Amino acid sequence: MRQFRRVSGVLVLGLTGALVGAVPEGISAVPARARCRATAFVANTQSGTVSTVDVKTRTKHPTDIAVGSGPFDVAITPDGKTAFVANTQSGTVSTIDVKTRTKRPTDIAVGTAPLGVAVTPDGKTAFVANSQSGTVSTFDVKTGTKRRTDIAVGPGPVGVAVTPDGKMAFVANTQSGTVSTIDVKTRTKHPTDIAVGAVPFDVAITPDGKTAFVTNRDSGTVSAIDVKTRTKHPTDITLGTLPLQVAVTPDGKTAFVTGISSTVSTIDVKTEAKQSADIAVGMLPGEVTVTSDGKIAFVANAESGSVSTIDAKAGTKHPTDIAVGAFPIGVAVTPCQR
Repeated sequence: MRQFRRVSGVLVLGLTGALVGAVPEGISAVPARARCRATAFVANTQSGTVSTVDVKTRTKHPTDIAVGSGPFDVAITPDGKTAFVANTQSGTVSTIDVKTRTKRPTDIAVGTAPLGVAVTPDGKTAFVANSQSGTVSTFDVKTGTKRRTDIAVGPGPVGVAVTPDGKMAFVANTQSGTVSTIDVKTRTKHPTDIAVGAVPFDVAITPDGKTAFVTNRDSGTVSAIDVKTRTKHPTDITLGTLPLQVAVTPDGKTAFVTGISSTVSTIDVKTEAKQSADIAVGMLPGEVTVTSDGKIAFVANAESGSVSTIDAKAGTKHPTDIAVGAFPIGVAVTPCQR
């Protein structure tokens, strides 16, 4: 049986009873050529920890990193040196040194129930969506200093993403069925929000900065928004499952969308059409992210306590998932190193 559970005031889909998320026979592992030297950071909501996974070897570091209470999302600076973790129940953001895997002693206080976090492309500013406050906090990445005044957006903000040119932030407001847009430089919200589907949960922007994709959890659809004109495309993309998180490949060709049916759907970005075959992963997949070389997608499986890896080009899942902490939801990967 499916039911909704509440995490710090925001409804997320939980699963009870039996649900089979079997891996189809005959799929291949992610080939060695598809691997890059990088680290995946996984936010374990119930453990209050962050697990780290070596992308090349698919092995988890034996010791997890303790952060705040209810870590939900992770964002990594463009230089790959720092990871930020939004702690939903603590109302804080933890800062982790990627190289040493150590957390800074003092967390950054933000709004109530922070969920989504994103860093500007220049690596200077972080944006945090505070779901219960209906606001977005911003802080200086270098100093960890939060701006005194938060930015009011719509009710129940969860997902936040910044355009590649660093000029605009998009925020998915779950309770109003809208997306707010913020001018990054002036920190001002556009007076008119963009209407999308029911319970917009996450947002991702294509590398060319032209289109924003928004998952509408309760509509079972993904909306596409023209970034320049702030207008939604007339027809939403129907997925056939309740979508949660979305990520676009670095080449801008494919969007990966997690759904509550223990699958990941793929969308052709150019045609805005769902590709036929979904990819079976673990139970209640949360965030999905793609390595900077575009070859591997990482999926956090909340109910399974694991991370699935997908060959992004072939659309095949590695047969063995990686065990992490309890109820992993957020995942981010450092840039690939050669």
